[in-house]
Amino acid sequence: MPATKSTRARFIEATPLRREDGVVGVQLGFEIEGSRTLSGRIDDFADLGPELTVPAVGGLGKVLRILRAARIAAPSDPLELVGDEKAAAALLGRAAGTLLRLELKPRFRMRFVAWTEAGVETVDDITEVVEHEDAFLVHCRRGRFPKRFSRESVIRQQTEHDRWYEVTQIEPA
Repeated sequence: MPATKSTRARFIEATPLRREDGVVGVQLGFEIEGSRTLSGRIDDFADLGPELTVPAVGGLGKVLRILRAARIAAPSDPLELVGDEKAAAALLGRAAGTLLRLELKPRFRMRFVAWTEAGVETVDDITEVVEHEDAFLVHCRRGRFPKRFSRESVIRQQTEHDRWYEVTQIEPA
């Protein structure tokens, strides 16, 4: 699988979003067009704060690149959009229908779920599960030592995965 994919997409919507952890931003929706390998919808999140941070600068860059491609004037001080997801969504709403070139990076996340007598245990961001005669060894992405689940205590187990594309670059088509 290549590191990134370039494709044409139509910007279709922007939804203001305020998460429980205080992060504000805009959920961006794109519809893939003219690709043999990709189809459907790509969703991405443009982080806008609540204060000026590195992720907020990246999210602000996404918003400004979409506005530039749609030939919509940005505010005189673009930093006014940081922490103001509704104003950003209103501006982006005017850009709906704009054709863009997106650079996409494939992303993948795995998790291990074990039903035990004590309850359900979930281990996120794993790299692999090794099955031994007496246990499941779950290797975590950022962990040094694997987590061990005894086969005797596991009633049922399952490995789940999520796949998505991260938008890394937005340019006019």
